[in-house]
Amino acid sequence: MSHAQFTKFSPLTVAVKKNIRALRINAGYSMNEGARLLGISRKQLEDIETKRNYGCHLDLELMAKIKIIYSRSLDEIIDDLPEDYYSDYFTRPRKRLGSKPRNK
Repeated sequence: MSHAQFTKFSPLTVAVKKNIRALRINAGYSMNEGARLLGISRKQLEDIETKRNYGCHLDLELMAKIKIIYSRSLDEIIDDLPEDYYSDYFTRPRKRLGSKPRNK
């Protein structure tokens, strides 16, 4: 899948979501167990792990829990970053999703 399909998330977020899912699977946790460890519902974990437009954004508290549960540094979870902090890799597109507003 190309990044153009992920209009809600930056490439950075998509990569981190993929890594979170891989950490859970590699640790042998089911969706239910992974959600329990993070203190969230299974639906929330599904939304966090998805790269599609309806998924959840990541927050700092969740990342801190993932770091502790999976014993990984944030550097390992985030992977390599481009040196240019103005890169599109860090930019979350602001494209409107969903239905168009009605004209009155």
